[in-house]
Amino acid sequence: MEESFALPHIIDYGATLLWAVSGALIGARRGYDLAGITAVALVAAAGGGLLRDGLFLQQGPPVLVQSPTYLMLILIGAVGVGQFGYRVVRYRSFETVISLLDGIGIGAYAIVGLQLARTAGLDLTAAILVGIINAVGGGVLRDLLVHREPDIFRPGIPTALAALFGCLVFLFFNRLLDLHISLAAWIAIAAVFLMRYLALRHNFRTRSIIGFTQPNEE
Repeated sequence: MEESFALPHIIDYGATLLWAVSGALIGARRGYDLAGITAVALVAAAGGGLLRDGLFLQQGPPVLVQSPTYLMLILIGAVGVGQFGYRVVRYRSFETVISLLDGIGIGAYAIVGLQLARTAGLDLTAAILVGIINAVGGGVLRDLLVHREPDIFRPGIPTALAALFGCLVFLFFNRLLDLHISLAAWIAIAAVFLMRYLALRHNFRTRSIIGFTQPNEE
């Protein structure tokens, strides 16, 4: 059964801006010019949504180009980093800053993808998958673009698991406890951020599968 998309747009817009800033900071630290920073910001902020709309929902033009708001937010994030980001990229804890920014964006995009998929008529399992891809897709494309090994592929702070956790928390509060959709969404976003923060603070990390070794590089 199709549902109406009832999430406040501030969640989608906020996630777009955060992912744009995250991508722009990585591009800035790589020494890219403003065009390069903007390109990385665009991929980081819009990559997951483009995968969601192009591969799964296929309901016309991607959301990215249906409103100028998304592109404006991405541009604001890129230009803002270009002007003021030099203070951040020098931090010793730069990777921690990126991980925390991603943590907020992961939770928000997971919920947005889940709800859009439900609105399109996908069943709950498929909608959760779309939510996860929406949440991590931009980060994967961003890292590939700047020749970083994507976080989702390597042992470390949970990424895909965090997106799954966010979807499940949202469904628990919205479906089982019958909380309003907006409140359930904010709780899920906060839960994902807290999960990432605690993982960073206490060094909780995923591990490689026992018995497998990394092949020797030639």
